[in-house]
Amino acid sequence: MNILVTGGAGYIGSHTCLELLELGCGVVVIDNLCNSNPESLRRVQELCGQSLDFYEGDIRDEALLRKIFAQHKIDCVIHFGGLKAVGESVAKPLEYFDNNLNSTLTLTRVMGEVGVKNLIFSSSATVYTTGSEMPLKETSPTGGCTNPYGWTKYMT
Repeated sequence: MNILVTGGAGYIGSHTCLELLELGCGVVVIDNLCNSNPESLRRVQELCGQSLDFYEGDIRDEALLRKIFAQHKIDCVIHFGGLKAVGESVAKPLEYFDNNLNSTLTLTRVMGEVGVKNLIFSSSATVYTTGSEMPLKETSPTGGCTNPYGWTKYMT
């Protein structure tokens, strides 16, 4: 199975890549490196003795996504790519809406074009309504987000 990991050079993404490689999956990563470092992917490959394919680029780049899907038979996408700092999202809300929503829209549009229907999306607890009973459950109420980052996750 070949899996495309968006944001794969980030903390959670790189750990996921390591697990996938150790399970014998083919791993392809796209990351624009705005919140990560390619060193993490080098370390992943060193730790497991497996290689992965890395593309430095923005998920909103449809041509690059089409190239990746054309060059690799992708079975599933794990979508970690996005801006992720709550405070920064308050200071730069338009940047967060543009990046986080448009990257997902572009990704799913290209996935639809090539027939890839399996998507795992990394959401956030920020989508749950303030004051929800703890621990949170999948059935806990959502919405009423308190910051642009949370809204982008909720809207996606």
